[in-house]
Formats: sequence, C-alpha cells, structure tokens
Amino acid sequence: MNRRNFLTLGGEIMGACLIPGPVARRIRDICVGNSQPLILAPECADVVLYANNTSGRYSLYLGDPNAEPDYPSLREFIENMGFNTNKKDSLREYLLEWRNHDETSDGPVKDAIAELKERLNLPIVDYEQEHWLDTDYEMRESPAAKAFHYLCRLPLDDGRPPSGLELGSLSFVEGDRPGSNLTYVEADGLAAIASLQHRLNALKTGVRIAVNVVDSMDWETTDT
Repeated sequence: MNRRNFLTLGGEIMGACLIPGPVARRIRDICVGNSQPLILAPECADVVLYANNTSGRYSLYLGDPNAEPDYPSLREFIENMGFNTNKKDSLREYLLEWRNHDETSDGPVKDAIAELKERLNLPIVDYEQEHWLDTDYEMRESPAAKAFHYLCRLPLDDGRPPSGLELGSLSFVEGDRPGSNLTYVEADGLAAIASLQHRLNALKTGVRIAVNVVDSMDWETTDT
C-alpha cells in the first residue's frame, strides 16, 4: 500500500471559500510572517488533535502520541483472524496456519492448544503482537491512524479548486514506502494547522488542536 492524497487549504480574496479572506490573511500574517501558531480553539472542546513538529512539518494524532498501544487479547486476535477459540480443531488450524507449528521442534499440538487456552484473555505477545503492530495498529489503531480516518470522514474541502491565498496543505498518507502500513496525516506548516482548526470550528466538531512547535512534547493551544 502506498497512497498519498493532498488537501490544499486556502482563502479566496473575494467570496466564500474554504477559509474566508479576512481569516486567511490573519493566518498568513501570524503563522507565516511570525512563525507562531494561531489556534482559535472552540469554547467547548471534547477532543484534542495533537500536531507534533518534525523538522517543520506537523504530524497529526488523535489521542496522546506517547500512549502505549492498547493490545487486544489473544482471544480477540485469534477470532479476528477468523478462527473459533471455543473449538480445538479451529485452534489447531490456527497453530498450523499462523504459527507454522511443527510437532518435531515445537512439541505436540495438543500441548500448544492447552497453552493457547491459558493465555486467551491475556494481551498478545511475541508473534501476534508483532503482526498486530505492523498491520492493525499502523493502519487503524495508532493515534496517527485514528487522526487519518477521523479527518477523512469530514468534509474538509468544499469541493472548489483552491484559488487566491494558499495557506499550505495536508498530506493523507497510506504507506510511506513499499511494504509500509503507516497511515497518517501531515501538515506542511503552522498556517495549514491554523486553517484546519478554522475548518474544524466551522464544522462544529468540538475538536481543538494542540501544537508542539519545537520538536519536544510540550503542547500548547493558543488563542490569538
């Protein structure tokens, strides 16, 4: 998977566009001219979208970027793979197909099934954890992937081609290189972040953006 989509954020000098002209000029003057964030957060924000600075670009996260993954149980993982954890034959198929169980080196299948049953309600480890992190987590469950899917569902663009004052863009990335499942959204500067906050406000999402402007984990929201 290697797919990139772009959303250009801009304001039209005359008439209505994604970002109204006066707001667009203010964003340009503050974010581009002074390199400061302009985050006009809603009065009642239910959700925080984090924007982390990485060499001048901002990766977006829905939820704490430093949060540990919430690993599923072994039962959830096996059942998501299409096997029935209540049937020994199905667990046997799982061991043979997904773990490549070899009785010569790994011992009898019946012992492996008994071990699986003892761990069904515990978080995944080892092979299952590695597989889940490389697939489900990177594509759907990570804070970066959640931001991607959340923003994809919103009508961020009003359908018109950008014109007038351009304020940057958002990159929607699914797989940043061959073999990668990384799924994320990246803004190319503070003006794009400010424009996104304006659009989120217009859509009444109740989302505020917390910006990390200096390659650290000190987050700030600014009403300017």
